[in-house]
Amino acid sequence: MTSSTVTGDPQGLVRLIDEQIELYRKLEGLSRKQHECVEADDTDGLLAVLGQRQQLIDRITDASARMSPYRAQWDAHIDAMGESDRRRVRQGLDDLSTLMSSIAERDDRDRRAMEDRRDRVHAQITGVKRGGQAVSAYAGREQRSPRFQDRQA
Repeated sequence: MTSSTVTGDPQGLVRLIDEQIELYRKLEGLSRKQHECVEADDTDGLLAVLGQRQQLIDRITDASARMSPYRAQWDAHIDAMGESDRRRVRQGLDDLSTLMSSIAERDDRDRRAMEDRRDRVHAQITGVKRGGQAVSAYAGREQRSPRFQDRQA
C-alpha cells in the first residue's frame, strides 16, 4: 500500500463522528446529572452517575480507537469526500468540540465545589478536635488548694 492509498470508508468516518457525537451528548447528560448530585450533596447519586459515566467513557474510548485509521490519513480521507460530507464532518467536529468543552467546564466546576466542601469539612473536623483538646486540657486538671494565702498575723 502506498501513502496515497486511503484505508477505510469515507462514510465510515461520517458514521463514526456521528456515533461520537451521540456518545458525547449522553456524557453531557450524565455530566448534568453529576452536577445536580454535587449541588444536592447526594453522594450515593454521584457514585451511581460516575459508574454510568465510566461505562460511557469506555465506549468513547473504543470509538476513538476506531478513529485511528482515519486520523492517520486524515487529509486523504477528507479529500476523498464530497463537499456535503466534508461539511458534515466539519460540523460534527465542531459539535464534538463544543460538547467536550461544556463537559470539561462543568466537571471543573464540580471538582472545585467538591474540593471546597472537603476543605470545609476538614476545617470543621479540625475545630472539633481542637475543642475536644481544650476540654481535655481543662478537665484533666485536679483541683488544688491555694498555695499562698493572704492572712493577717
